[in-house]
Amino acid sequence: TKVNLLPEGIRQVRIVEIEGLDMQADGGAHVANTREVGTIHIVGHESKGRINKRLRIALGA
Repeated sequence: TKVNLLPEGIRQVRIVEIEGLDMQADGGAHVANTREVGTIHIVGHESKGRINKRLRIALGA
């Protein structure tokens, strides 16, 4: 995510580094706590290159 694409008024961006994974900002929707989305089911996955993978999830019961 490019800094110039952030909504006006956003002054701080937090990026969490996880050892062994690439570090990049995510522009997706976020929740304060995973309890807000309920149960998470992995319904699929795909390769996005030699290292990167994409998980497809479904939320709810």
